[in-house]
Amino acid sequence: MKEKRYWQNSEPYHLVEVLIEGNNVIFKDWFDSGKDPNRNDWSFKEFLSGKGKEEIIYQLGDRVYFEILGEVKKIQSRE
Repeated sequence: MKEKRYWQNSEPYHLVEVLIEGNNVIFKDWFDSGKDPNRNDWSFKEFLSGKGKEEIIYQLGDRVYFEILGEVKKIQSRE
């Protein structure tokens, strides 16, 4: 089964993206598509210790947070 590495929540004038790249979880919060997003990068170790949890739950909900957490654990267990 293919891993999921991208999640988003799009509203008018606001886009939130979370993606897994390498061994990092990247959170991008776009308020204006013509400007650079607010961005946070967390290593898997940081993410597993709780960094980013509040931001992701607030913007995307706990179901998505736990889905991302599960993907990170799955990827890390294979390394």
